Amino acid sequence: MKYSENRAGAGWKVLTARERDVIHPVAEGKSNKLIASELGISMRTVEAHRARIFYKMGVRNAAQLARSVCISPEPDSLLDLHSINPDDPD
Repeated sequence: MKYSENRAGAGWKVLTARERDVIHPVAEGKSNKLIASELGISMRTVEAHRARIFYKMGVRNAAQLARSVCISPEPDSLLDLHSINPDDPD
């Protein structure tokens, strides 16, 4: 599989929507079989997404991925946290 050089270790900004669906279960240590079942895709598809996620996030295994996800959470989730208004009574 060929990857463009500028994507290696590029992080969240280059992940596809499906890779974003797969990244958290992988980081949680779920098996490819379980992830496939939960997402309704084949185990081979999960394996392919997992390989691309590792490449794009610049990690070699799920433990490194989990650490990376904890240290640098998905940018969209940070935007949600910043949009909370502490003065809003709701």
